[in-house]
Amino acid sequence: MAERDESGLDRHLAVLGEHGARIGRLGTPEQARRRGERRRRNGRLAAAASGLAVVAVFAGVYATQSGSGTEPEPVASAPVSASPTPSPSPSVVVPKIDPSAVPGAGVPTQDQAVWLQATTTGGYPLLTALPDGTLAATGEGAATDRALFALVPLSPGAKQYHLKTGKAWAGGEQGCAVRDGDRLAIVACDAADEQQRVVLNGRTTPYEVVLGGRALKLTGSSVTAVAAGQGTPLTFIMRGQADGPVG
Repeated sequence: MAERDESGLDRHLAVLGEHGARIGRLGTPEQARRRGERRRRNGRLAAAASGLAVVAVFAGVYATQSGSGTEPEPVASAPVSASPTPSPSPSVVVPKIDPSAVPGAGVPTQDQAVWLQATTTGGYPLLTALPDGTLAATGEGAATDRALFALVPLSPGAKQYHLKTGKAWAGGEQGCAVRDGDRLAIVACDAADEQQRVVLNGRTTPYEVVLGGRALKLTGSSVTAVAAGQGTPLTFIMRGQADGPVG
């Protein structure tokens, strides 16, 4: 019986020895305690490191959102100035094309009664004479025989003219346009009076009509004498036969 117990113990010791060889030496209790402390210390360090990493992440987010931590200075906006009111563009006048305009260069013969019309001016006013003999402007709808004129050369082929009335006035005589200072009127014709002489500026119709050295400018219902080059271009519109004599 004692032999069997000893042999069983030997087997148990052999098995225990094999198990110990597999798992290695367990070490002393002091070594086990130190290993436990190292595991706990390493665990605390890892937790602290994780906490620091989380704090760093939140700190970075906060720094990104808040910038330097100071209030941003407000940006001064530029004062809003009132937009300038655009100037109204001048109205465009469509030139009038009249089939009764004197053909060719547009200079009438001395026996033609004509209108002197501003075909490039708004309203297309006409030169006319008032009952008191003053020159003025009028519209087509209000035109009478006093808006009829005849352009008569001072001599055959001359480029200076008299601007005579197209119809005879009281007494059966035609009057001539004259510039008397700033006054423009119809008076008795006088070939020697330079203030009655008319020159046409331009190569073709419409022409600037210069009377006594000043150009005629038609605006609305009035006519004025202005410097040459500033007058109203006028077109001669045929309106029948002028009264004679026209020479």
